[in-house]
Amino acid sequence: MNEDKIKSNLTWGEILRRLWPYCQRHLVLFIFVIFCLVAMTTTSRIMPFLIGHIIDFGIQAKNETYLMKMVWIYLLFQVLYTAFQFAFNFFFQKFGNRVLYYLREDLIRHVQALPVSYFNKTPIGRIVTRLTNDVSTLSELFTDGIMTMVVETIILVGILISMAIISPKLALVTMCLTPLFLYLSLRLSAQIKEILRHSKKKLSDLNSFVAETINGIKVVRLYGKIPRHQMIFSEFSGDYRNWLLKSIRKYALLPPIMNIFSAVTIATALAYGGFLSLQEGIAIGSLVTFILNVQDFVPPLREILEKYQQFQNSLTSCERVFQVFDEPTEDVEKGLNHAKIQGKLEFRDLSFQYEPHLPLALKKINLVVPAGTSVGLVGRTGSGKSTLIALLQRFYEPPPLALFVDGHPIETYSRATIRHHIGVVQQEGFVFRGSIRENISLNDPAITPQMVESAVDRIGYLAYLDKSGRSLESKVEERGANLSSGERQIIAFARILAFNPEILILDEATASIDSQTEQILQKATREATKDRTSIVIAHRLSTIKSCDQIVVLGDGEIKEAGTHADLMKKNGFYNQLAVSGENSILSTSSGPGTAFP
Repeated sequence: MNEDKIKSNLTWGEILRRLWPYCQRHLVLFIFVIFCLVAMTTTSRIMPFLIGHIIDFGIQAKNETYLMKMVWIYLLFQVLYTAFQFAFNFFFQKFGNRVLYYLREDLIRHVQALPVSYFNKTPIGRIVTRLTNDVSTLSELFTDGIMTMVVETIILVGILISMAIISPKLALVTMCLTPLFLYLSLRLSAQIKEILRHSKKKLSDLNSFVAETINGIKVVRLYGKIPRHQMIFSEFSGDYRNWLLKSIRKYALLPPIMNIFSAVTIATALAYGGFLSLQEGIAIGSLVTFILNVQDFVPPLREILEKYQQFQNSLTSCERVFQVFDEPTEDVEKGLNHAKIQGKLEFRDLSFQYEPHLPLALKKINLVVPAGTSVGLVGRTGSGKSTLIALLQRFYEPPPLALFVDGHPIETYSRATIRHHIGVVQQEGFVFRGSIRENISLNDPAITPQMVESAVDRIGYLAYLDKSGRSLESKVEERGANLSSGERQIIAFARILAFNPEILILDEATASIDSQTEQILQKATREATKDRTSIVIAHRLSTIKSCDQIVVLGDGEIKEAGTHADLMKKNGFYNQLAVSGENSILSTSSGPGTAFP
């Protein structure tokens, strides 16, 4: 996936268009924020005029009563400005947090609905970066980002209008160098945006490497690769640091540019304004008002340019977040929805390839699995076993009219229905942080406490917990770090019994047996496969020889099929594997797109 290499044309307008649906959810709050913005801008521009008015008609006119009256009015406007400023900052950030809340909700929902192919080609670290770092960076749009730029832009417009009202000629001369400084600043901003895009890619690469290293920490330690991984990490970290240093150098150029601009504009206003005051009789109060507006002009302009740099950072995050949103999702609800199925499976001339340029992973598979029976899949790595069960779960789409469930083409069922009626126990049982009970029920309200207790009791796991001084409420650490591999498998089997699907897939499910859990797992296997359509992939001969039929796969084709006894009599491929491997069928699950030569 090359999304980090793609240069997006995302603009302000595009960002606002895509964020607008989230803004509409709190339209009243949004309108109130806009009102506070307008009121704050208006009061901020009235105050310099009041000061000029006080000088001309209070101080110079020596009118003490008028002077005190205008001073109190000035204080009133200052209080109003402060109140509107507080209301704007508070309610706008409140509004922004609500928008980001909905955005995060939609993003995680969208990611969970993406097809398996997306996760196969996208590093986990990159996905995590999108969901965390990039969404957090978007918060700058609502704290120090786009609305601040809008506020300061409106203030700038108000200042320019005020200056033009006092003296159009003075305003024109004072602002004559503004285009040059804006050009330099915007050019600098464009360079910063490009640097930030590269730095985010480096951060994504760094996160991906860290996630991969932590997931494989046992292998890294076992083979003594910690120094090597430390060196690679240093390279990734160094690249990220170098790009950040480039951005820091560019950022550092902006304050000097703005300081020079501030000095030039104020000096021009003082010089030419003083000349006009002497020659054309501009009132002192008006000149002071003009100078105050010139002083007020530079801070919002500096604020806009500084926030624009931060906005570049948010812009690159927006690009990356919306690229994820643009990934097509699975439609899990489209199709038939059956509350109950029998579990009959039929494969008719099923051929499948993952990509057009890849060889066929399955070739003309014809197989019938009657409801309630079991079939063992045998074959070396790349023979097509994992592909077959992936198609059954509709992680990939089989060709039309090639795979049937209860006589109906699988594509006519909704994905949600198919996955609801299929249970899977894999070689490495995955568990979540929480309690044992939560890992069995997966917090599904349809799974009652009684159903969980019945499931663990049927396989003898409840007695095992009692002996070890634990219960169903005992805590499970992240990825089941405090459980043995066998116990994680037991939880996976208990989960199957609690959810009670009509079709069961055992993918190397008994490969991680230890002496303490072997008997429980054997009982769990018997309980789980009883009166249930079962597809069993296993490397242990004892696990599959009792299946109703055994299918031997090779090169994506069915080489042999029959019962254990029939296949042993044939003295064919299955017999050779069974004899050469003694109690092992040498069945190792393969990943997508592999092919056994």
